[in-house]
This record gives sequence, structure tokens and C-alpha cells, in this order.
Amino acid sequence: MILRRPGQQRFAVCDGASTSYDGGGWAFALARQYLLDNDLRSDWLARVRHCYADRRRPADADWLGVLAFERGSFATFLGVSIGEERIVVHAIGDSVLFVVAPDAPVRMEPALSPTEFAARPTLLCSAPGIGAFADDDAAFDAARTIIPRPEGGWQGTRLLAVTDALAAWIVAREDESLARISELEGIAGAPAFRDWCARAIAERRVRYDDCAMLAVTL
Repeated sequence: MILRRPGQQRFAVCDGASTSYDGGGWAFALARQYLLDNDLRSDWLARVRHCYADRRRPADADWLGVLAFERGSFATFLGVSIGEERIVVHAIGDSVLFVVAPDAPVRMEPALSPTEFAARPTLLCSAPGIGAFADDDAAFDAARTIIPRPEGGWQGTRLLAVTDALAAWIVAREDESLARISELEGIAGAPAFRDWCARAIAERRVRYDDCAMLAVTL
């Protein structure tokens, strides 16, 4: 799930866990709230949960659905806000932002090793007190990274936000990471991206999973 409002220098990438109740709906709720308000705190999460529950909680008669809902929906979260002086990244889980600046090494936020993509990521949950992520301000502070504007400015800097399967493929070969980023950036349009993912999965270059990406040049 990727949301970006036209004219707004802010976007979110959220990957709902398919094994949880309505992971896609929870991912959408997180991304939508980030576009409305990017001050991530415990009260921010409480507002997302309240809105999500109002819209997605099953009717009481659907008692199996209610039980699944109360066990929680889970999703990764990657929020990126671009300012004149800095880029602010909030990363919870294994959706990743790659920053490719002129004459600088590729930067990865969060910085994950290839083996970490095989482990269970930290996820945001729609129900309080469930999961590894602590629902407090300190946890959101720890998830925030600030990238200051380089001396030469942002011009020519490329941002690539991807979900975990694509990120794992990019970093699997360190010497090919930049070429793989460029390969994804060169895909024109959603149909071509779907075709590329289908081929890459069939060829076992990319593991079978939902794939999403957003490429931005500053």
C-alpha cells in the first residue's frame, strides 16, 4: 500500500500482513493518517486505531470476524516527509527507503542486512498492547531518522521506497545494489511493474510476496 497526495512532499508505504485480519485495510488506514498528520506519537496511533475500528470492525453477529478483529491487524510502516533542509523517515518493520544522492554511497533506511529480511519484522498493530512495537512516544522517536540536506542541495537525489521482497532483492548482492535500484526506477507504469514482478518471482529472483514501490527524483 503506497499513498502520496499530489503536490505534497510526503508519502507512506505500508505493507499489511496477509496472515492477520484485514492487513490491507489497516495498512491503508496508517498511510492515510500519515498524509493527514506526520507527527507520529502514541496519540497519533490511537487516532488511527479509532478510525480503523469505526470503519472496519465486523458486526457483532459475525462473532468469528469479531474474534479475528480483536486479535489485531498488522502492517509495516514507512513514512517519508521531504523538506527543504531535511528528509524525515519513520520506519517500523522492513519496508525500506533507498536514498541515492550524487557522489554519495547508497543510503538505506532502515539499514537492514540480507538475513534480517528472513526474520519476522516489527509491525504496527491495530489493537493496543499486542506485538513487539511499544505504543509510546519513545518507540516512535526511535523509529525516526533525519537525513540533513547535503551541501549541494537535494537536486538529483533519488528516493526509492519499496516493500520487503524488493528490498531483500536489492541488498542480496551489495555490488549490484545500485544497478538493481536503477532497474526498478526504469520500469514505466503500473502494468510494466506488475509484469516485471511476475517475471522476477517466476525466475526466483524475488521471493513470492506482494511488491510495491515508489520512485521519486528531487
